[in-house]
Amino acid sequence: MMQKLRKLFISSFKWRLLINITLSYLVAFLIYSILGIIFDRIIPIAVPNEMRYALCYAISFIVFVEIFFKLIDFTIEYIRKLRRSIQQVTSGNYGVQCEVEYDDELGSLAANINVLSKTLLAKEKESEKLKEKERAALDIERNAERQKNELITNVAHDLRTPLTTIVGYLELIKDDTALSKEDVHKYSGIAYEKSIRLQEMMDDLFEFTKLDNADIKLNKSMINLSGLIMQMTDEFYPSFKDCNITPIVDLPEENIYVQGDGQLLARVFDNLISNALKYGYHNTDLKIEVSGDEKYAIVKVINHGDTIASEDIPLLFNKFYRTDSSRNSKTGGTGLGLAITKNIVDLHHGDISVTSDDQITTFIVKFNRYFDQN
Repeated sequence: MMQKLRKLFISSFKWRLLINITLSYLVAFLIYSILGIIFDRIIPIAVPNEMRYALCYAISFIVFVEIFFKLIDFTIEYIRKLRRSIQQVTSGNYGVQCEVEYDDELGSLAANINVLSKTLLAKEKESEKLKEKERAALDIERNAERQKNELITNVAHDLRTPLTTIVGYLELIKDDTALSKEDVHKYSGIAYEKSIRLQEMMDDLFEFTKLDNADIKLNKSMINLSGLIMQMTDEFYPSFKDCNITPIVDLPEENIYVQGDGQLLARVFDNLISNALKYGYHNTDLKIEVSGDEKYAIVKVINHGDTIASEDIPLLFNKFYRTDSSRNSKTGGTGLGLAITKNIVDLHHGDISVTSDDQITTFIVKFNRYFDQN
């Protein structure tokens, strides 16, 4: 109650100090007066008046000092609290808050300490966020540098084999004049096949780097996904026949539309069907399902082949990743096809995933569905 009254009526430190002095003086004066009455009337003694007055003054002064110190102790203790708070702030503890007990200069000081503490705490959090962003940017830069080095290493590794083969056979044709026309034709044919593979690798690499560029522009239009799948299936008819694979296309009754770059979307399904033909079992079927719900257009490419290990599935879309390097060399893969596919799907804000179990592998592609308003 006293604290509330003090806070209500005392709005300045100097006035509070003046009141403390006044109260102490009034009590001391009251003691002085009482002592004077006692000495004069109740217990008169044979002591000179000067000594009586001096004794009364001394006792009154002691009472004044004692009462004043008692009253000022509250303020001194509050100042000590403020000092401790300042020490905590200067030591880096920006979460400290002072209780504003007075509505005067000391209360204003406490409020300013609180504001300073909150400001420093906000600056500290902002600094931490900036440091986190700098660390993230540095990680991105390091990752980009690592990916660039990996790209150079992988390209050099993948180009070395066909180049070595081409150079070797051409040197053989050039240096060995005793070769028959049949041998020359055979060796030049091998060199030609390797050069075609080299060209395919360079084309894939060029396309991957182009799609990896954030500034690439998409020529978007409304694409009939059902029609696109039928077109891609027809184009692969000779390959299906060579592998003795039966294509099964499951289309919904209604057409499924998406907004996208038709050429790039065709490349997505070209890569997925090519991948299924390369790594799928012959004398089986390859199923392509097209469906849609209220939000997504969904395409599934399902083939029969070796089950992909669960630990390999998250890595399938990494550039140059191969689950089986020897198998890859036989099939002629560059290790970039699925990485290109993933980049195209990402550019269209879609999603691609894989499941593989019991020698059945399913690639699932999702795009935002577009509903024709006509």
